[in-house]
Amino acid sequence: MKSFNLIRPYFIENRFKIILGLSCLIIVDLLQLFIPRVIKWVVDDLTALKFDHAHLFTYALYIVCIAVFIGIFRYGWRRCLIGTSYRVEEGLRNILFNHIQKLDAAYFNQTSTGNLMAHATNDIKHVRMATGMGMVALTDAVFLGTMSIAFMAYINIKLTAFALIPMPLVVFCARFFSKKMHRHYQNVQGGFADLTEVVRERFAGIRIIKVFNREKVETEYVKKISEDYIDMNLKLVKITGSFFPLMIMFTNISLAGVIFLGGRQTITATITPGDFAAFISYQGLITWPMMALGWVTNLIQRGGASLDRINIILKTEPEIKDATSVQSPKKISGNIEFQNISFSYDSMPDNHRGLHGINLEIKAGETLGIVGTQGAGKTTLVSLVPRLFDVQEGRILIDGVDNRDIPLNDLRSAVAFMPQEPFLFSGTIRDNLTFGNNQISEDMLIDAVTKASLYDTVKSLPHGFDTMVGEKGIILSGGQKQRVTLARALIFPAPIMILDDPISQVDTETGAHIVDTIQSLSKRTVIIISHRLSAVRTADKIIVMKDGRLSEAGSHEELMESDRYYARTCRLQEIEESSHA
Repeated sequence: MKSFNLIRPYFIENRFKIILGLSCLIIVDLLQLFIPRVIKWVVDDLTALKFDHAHLFTYALYIVCIAVFIGIFRYGWRRCLIGTSYRVEEGLRNILFNHIQKLDAAYFNQTSTGNLMAHATNDIKHVRMATGMGMVALTDAVFLGTMSIAFMAYINIKLTAFALIPMPLVVFCARFFSKKMHRHYQNVQGGFADLTEVVRERFAGIRIIKVFNREKVETEYVKKISEDYIDMNLKLVKITGSFFPLMIMFTNISLAGVIFLGGRQTITATITPGDFAAFISYQGLITWPMMALGWVTNLIQRGGASLDRINIILKTEPEIKDATSVQSPKKISGNIEFQNISFSYDSMPDNHRGLHGINLEIKAGETLGIVGTQGAGKTTLVSLVPRLFDVQEGRILIDGVDNRDIPLNDLRSAVAFMPQEPFLFSGTIRDNLTFGNNQISEDMLIDAVTKASLYDTVKSLPHGFDTMVGEKGIILSGGQKQRVTLARALIFPAPIMILDDPISQVDTETGAHIVDTIQSLSKRTVIIISHRLSAVRTADKIIVMKDGRLSEAGSHEELMESDRYYARTCRLQEIEESSHA
């Protein structure tokens, strides 16, 4: 299995623990093999009437001692082997999460969150079970089964051969069912991913469901998806439900034959009653390896299917990555030049490109305002700067260097980005502002929220900066969440700042204060997208976009003279603002 290479390093790293764990497991198996010998001595002494209280106490003491050592060494193998399986789970989850973070934004447009969650939880859990208990069951099946057969053969070869008649059937069934299990396990895991995504979406949109009174409809939809998932599991159960009973049936058939033939040999004194009792005990020990063979097949097939699903993600290479030869400027100052830029999303038809031949230059320290109708390509254009997407034609120069030749880490460290849709993590306001940067002081936080017109709001909260905002910032209003994301961008010391509609959800007075703050960022190159033209009025340059093209460009005064989209919209908004004054 090629996918096994994913977890091979963890086996190598923990090889001493694995060897120690397997050694403890083998010792436990050996101690279990010694118990039937004690039973043989007891039965032979009882049938020969050669016993006394001292002998019985000695045999009982043997069993107690064996039980104590079995408990000690069983703890040892569980600590080592099961502990290692959890290390594998941790490492594989870290690898998966780290890789997913490197994938392009386009990948997440095509892959559901529920699918990724299923990989990071359920699939990895099955890999852990396969590497932990799967290893234990396989060792028991091989070592305990082999040694039990050897002890049985030591007692009586003929009886042992008779007891092993069902074994070829066991091997055949294991091979036959394992192929079917693998296919059905993959279907079940895919169904779990779909179910996870459907439930996640409904929980995330519970308020919308309630306000539109759609509880019954959504309940029926989730019920249908759940039934589909159950149907997939039932198809799997038809396979596993046949496999395990077959293993038990073969074992019991073997036991029936041993009782019949071994009983006759005991009557004819071919073997002693103690040997017969010990033989049956050893055959009982074989029952677990035969069951373990079925269980380990189950675990390995489920783990293998999950590992294959994880491997598909890990084999997905990001298209946006560092160039072979990078040439980053020593210190990015913020000069940006768009040279004949064209771009379209994969979901768009070929005749509907997102951007067409954009040529534009923003000097370091300048402010660019971008306006236009919805869907004109404004957000798409600014997303190309930090390479959330890559241009398809033309190039973007940062301080004279193609942004594709700048290391991604350096490029994105030079850009503070405020997205159009504010997103907050379910931690505190402080967590959302600092984003894990412990170097940000309290004074820096206060300065950032003051500039974002958020300081009074923070002071009014019960725990200030340490107030929990809930999932996606549920305790905050839309305008407050927008200002938190603005403060997060302001506190980020980057020479380039991109603000996508920063005042769309705030009142006019607050918006004016935010605009004043943006104007004071003289040392930064600022790009502002806004539908409220008051936010871009004082920009050094303003461009108007329409259908992915630049339709107008110039200063506020120049565009007002043109009497086109910008001038008409600006006058209309001035009338609206004065009517609400």
